[in-house]
Amino acid sequence: MVHEAVAAGGASYNDPQDHGFMYGHGFQDLDGHIWELVHMTGAPGSTA
Repeated sequence: MVHEAVAAGGASYNDPQDHGFMYGHGFQDLDGHIWELVHMTGAPGSTA
């Protein structure tokens, strides 16, 4: 999604963060709003 936003004129807000169980990345849209995207693997409360 960040790649698509940057291709449409937005800007990457930070470097991707990959912690194995969690991945995050952000972008700034054309209006200056910051979007932080996070994906976590496993069920809530699990260690997988």
